[in-house]
Amino acid sequence: MGKKVLLISYHYPPSVEVGGLRCANFSRHLPRFGWVPYVLTLKDEYLDKADPGKLGYVGSVKIFKAGRMPTLSQAYVGVKRIAQRLAMTSHESVGMSDGCVQPGKSSGRVGETLSRKLRRYILSFLSLPDEQRNWVLPAVMQGLRIIKSEKIDCIITSSPPYSVNLVGWLLKLLTGVRWIADFRDPWMTGGSKKLFMTCAASLGIERWLERIVVQKADLLVANTEMLCEAFRKAYGSQQPDRFVCITNGFDGELFSSFGPVEKEQVFTIIYTGTLYFGRTPEPVFQAVRELIQEERIDARAIRIRLVGHCQVIDGRPTGEIVRGYQLDGIVEVLEPVSYNRAIEMVRQSQLALLLAPNQPYQIPAKVYDYMGTGTNILALAEDGATSDLVRSTGVGVAFRPSDTAGIKEFLLRSMKEDCLSTQFKNKGAVSEYEIQSVTRRLARYLDSFSSTAERAERVGESGNAA
Repeated sequence: MGKKVLLISYHYPPSVEVGGLRCANFSRHLPRFGWVPYVLTLKDEYLDKADPGKLGYVGSVKIFKAGRMPTLSQAYVGVKRIAQRLAMTSHESVGMSDGCVQPGKSSGRVGETLSRKLRRYILSFLSLPDEQRNWVLPAVMQGLRIIKSEKIDCIITSSPPYSVNLVGWLLKLLTGVRWIADFRDPWMTGGSKKLFMTCAASLGIERWLERIVVQKADLLVANTEMLCEAFRKAYGSQQPDRFVCITNGFDGELFSSFGPVEKEQVFTIIYTGTLYFGRTPEPVFQAVRELIQEERIDARAIRIRLVGHCQVIDGRPTGEIVRGYQLDGIVEVLEPVSYNRAIEMVRQSQLALLLAPNQPYQIPAKVYDYMGTGTNILALAEDGATSDLVRSTGVGVAFRPSDTAGIKEFLLRSMKEDCLSTQFKNKGAVSEYEIQSVTRRLARYLDSFSSTAERAERVGESGNAA
């Protein structure tokens, strides 16, 4: 049967959330390395959007599901609605430039009214550590049953949502099972919580919760080296070898199943996904407009495609922004397509646009899909994990969003046919990010837990015999 591991993730197929992909990949490939995976995730009726076809990807893994506590009760919703009304009233009465506290800002604002302060405190505790916390107790109860009935050797929790870490902590406390806490994004270490309403008290509680998780987990995994190093610096005195990096990856078998494809005749830059969290293709718009105005390229020779939820950029209609850059007829804004169709479109394009602003410790999951397609990547990112990955693997180039001159020169070089054959020189580095290689690294840590437990058991038996 092999050793058994329980993967605990709020997001997992058939959920379409990208956060479920990491555990889906692990569950699919762990059996190759002697581990039988089980999965604990959210019940389908609570999913915002589901794609049953995604279950075919994960195979025959045994999946358990837990619901959510009725904390979204009338009282909970009522308080939240009151807070939202306060927010609307405050916004309408004083406007946007009056020092209104934004998510992630601390307390003590000069001129902050009592109503705004009350609103901020209410919202900060309603999202402590996140709004998915009402899944914790049902998940713990289900997890206890699974660990007992299936004789689980180890559990892995994958966050965010951050409250999934609380599930791991409680199961570790109640059963003593080995626990790996997997961080796909930063929590408090790494400067997170920027997108949440917070106050000094809520931030203090979350720092304490993160410290507990770090102390109690047998292994802490980060999916980028920079985040891993941040954890070591923050908690390095607590056995630094307990902090390891296991990256995300792409499924080489899946991408090899796609047939050959011809590149677009018009030089095409493509972005697939959603424009949010400050992600904007405007630096590319600016570069292309200047190249056309300088008559260094023909407007008919280049095209930019935005595929997915790209109709709005920072609150403004994308079409309006495109017209402002005089790129009508060059920029196409297309509706979302299926995953396979998106992969096909990226493979047909000359450049895949990657946007990762203000995320030094994180790497968008999209980069691994782009990597799998073999299409050269143009990344707009400050110095950090994303730019390091793109440059070290040779899968493309990375520019700061403000580097218009650099983007222009790169586009000119890339539009020359002989430059398109230079991509992906470092195939050895790319192969390290195939999900089979990534899962092998995870399995080695799981094996080390198993070996340690077996040694301890043998020592105990010999002691009893004596």
